Amino acid sequence: MKFLQSLLHTKAPSNDRLLDIAIILSIIPHLFVAKFFMLLYIAIALFFILKNISKEFLLMALGLILIGLSFFSSYNFSDFSRMQFFVSLVSSLLIFALTLQKLTKVTNVYLKITPVLLMVLSFFFYNSIIMLAYSISTLFIFTLLYVWSKMDAELLDVLKFTSRLFVLSLPLVTLLFLVFPRISIEKTDFGFRADKYVDSGYDGTMSVSSNAIKLSNKIVMEVLFKDKNISDSQLYFRGSTLTKQEGLEWLKESPLKSKERLLNVKNTKEYEVTIYPHAKNWVYALDMPLSTPNKTELNSDYTLSANKPLYEKKKFLIKSALSYRLYTNELSNTLLVDKEKNDKTYEALRYIREKNISQKEKALKLLTFFRSLNLSYTLKPKGTDLEDFTDSFLLKSKNGYCVHFASAFASSARMLGIPSRVVTGFKADKKNMINSYLLVKSSDAHAWVELYFKEDGWVRFEPTATAKRDLTPLESQTDNTLLKSGYFTKINHYYLYTKYMINNWVLDYNRAKQMAILNKILNDTLYLLKFIFSFLLLIFFSFLLKSRKSESKLTREMKKLLKLLKKHDIVKKQNESMQSFLMQAEDKLDTDFKELSRLYHLLKYKKAFNETLFIKYKEEIKRVKEKL
Repeated sequence: MKFLQSLLHTKAPSNDRLLDIAIILSIIPHLFVAKFFMLLYIAIALFFILKNISKEFLLMALGLILIGLSFFSSYNFSDFSRMQFFVSLVSSLLIFALTLQKLTKVTNVYLKITPVLLMVLSFFFYNSIIMLAYSISTLFIFTLLYVWSKMDAELLDVLKFTSRLFVLSLPLVTLLFLVFPRISIEKTDFGFRADKYVDSGYDGTMSVSSNAIKLSNKIVMEVLFKDKNISDSQLYFRGSTLTKQEGLEWLKESPLKSKERLLNVKNTKEYEVTIYPHAKNWVYALDMPLSTPNKTELNSDYTLSANKPLYEKKKFLIKSALSYRLYTNELSNTLLVDKEKNDKTYEALRYIREKNISQKEKALKLLTFFRSLNLSYTLKPKGTDLEDFTDSFLLKSKNGYCVHFASAFASSARMLGIPSRVVTGFKADKKNMINSYLLVKSSDAHAWVELYFKEDGWVRFEPTATAKRDLTPLESQTDNTLLKSGYFTKINHYYLYTKYMINNWVLDYNRAKQMAILNKILNDTLYLLKFIFSFLLLIFFSFLLKSRKSESKLTREMKKLLKLLKKHDIVKKQNESMQSFLMQAEDKLDTDFKELSRLYHLLKYKKAFNETLFIKYKEEIKRVKEKL
């Protein structure tokens, strides 16, 4: 605390020291993306500067060699066309020039603007909330350092003054952010790839296993709906359709010769999906996608896939139909099933198969059959014989997770002559939804079944819901024991929601969003009034937070002195003027109060509040208090 108090009452150091602080702050973001040889150069240059080794030409030669090695050891000439190469090169050359100039101890305008240039270039390497917070903090410190260099005041006073400047600038900054023209260029990764991928629990195939699984709370994707009017039963995100059954494996067939037909489309939803990198092409869309976002392909079975693997977070604007009918002309492989290997199930289904009822009625009878078996849901299946899986699962072990239920149900439907396929993807939980923002986690990976009826097309069935009991122990439902607390989980969701909205409306605020807002302002009177009201409210609060009025500030500072004088039996009378009181105190204490009186009255009766005068006024009070 003593150190902090001492720091807050420190007067401004030399301009060179202030510039050094700005330089260090601007270089820090570059250290995390710089190549090894560039980091080595920075370390050598720092050694030269600290040890005052005046060998500019030696440092220049070392710098050119190390910068050359830094870039050409991992790049070839084809990389010269990449944005990342040029941004990295420019930032490296700026640091190179900066270190040489620091070594010569010559301060000029180029050295002064270098920190700003380095901070601007760092935006090309980062697009995160952490960098946003760091940039705002750095901008604040840059302003503080500049003000400090111009004011003969303590750090605490400069800190307060800079804070007021920032608060007062909020309305203008907000307005400029909203209306300042943006360049309409497609967002690029600048040559960088994510080095960590999400283990989503989904790989586009399905394999029946007796192994236990552990659910993960890692985020797979974030979804922002245009409205929150969606039910939990509609949150199915389609990944792959698996028609081909080879033993315990369900695989995707080669592309269909003719595209399936989507008819009777109703209840459409528009939403943004941000998919975390998984190094594959899958794009999970709400069942059933209607649109084909940029750089994606709508497959013949109405699944979406990206044109190239997703190595970084990608955002897709998608439109889906929640009510539809999906028809196909290709059902040749949707009835193939090994009846001999699962003869007991085949025999158990005889009573349904021989009934003179429609296929849809048979499907409903099959659901009833599954419910009657008293099956249990568990992440740790036991006792299932994989040699004759369907028989063993349904009639003996009777426990498993969605993979077991989906495989057994699809096989059983084929035994009844109903075309079937397994769909893998994610079944989100509305508990993970805040307003219109939805989190989809690795633990939401799911498998369900589609059955085909001539009149209705492909219809979704949820065989896992036929389980009578859930045996999943609480400790296996999460990777993090802290998440057992519903309160902690809610806080985490709100944190992610806030983070997403900042990403969406600040980091990813582009010309399209800007034009959408401006268009709404011009065409929607109510929206315009709301916008004006919000802006005026922001102005009001910025002035409200600015500080108290100058007179109250004067009074507050003077009260500290009056309290101290009271200990010396010098008390100001109610109707006594401040000038008369201070002169009385001067006579009794033999201390000069003239300058304090002058500053007090200048500030009290001046039309516009003068911050510099106020700082001198505080300094004078401090001087008087020290003498007392």
